Amino acid sequence: MMPSAPATPRWMIWVILLVSLPVFQFPMLLSSLPVDSPNKVLVWMYPFYVVVAAYLAYQCYPQRRALAWILLALMVLSHIAVYMLVNSSL
Repeated sequence: MMPSAPATPRWMIWVILLVSLPVFQFPMLLSSLPVDSPNKVLVWMYPFYVVVAAYLAYQCYPQRRALAWILLALMVLSHIAVYMLVNSSL
């Protein structure tokens, strides 16, 4: 029988939740886009990406801490990218 991995610490769960909070501005982001914007698909995929990345960071932290931090960094970069996409004047 293989020993079970230690649980993800509570402080890491709080970090994951804190990094995931900007996704709750999704309705504002969607309303900021023009109706015929080709970027609407990317903005609609954004919440799904954040939820999956947060879940994977939570799951992989006990065994692969570096990967969890990389996922969180990519999540922060995706927040920045989506806000720049929505607020660009193109």
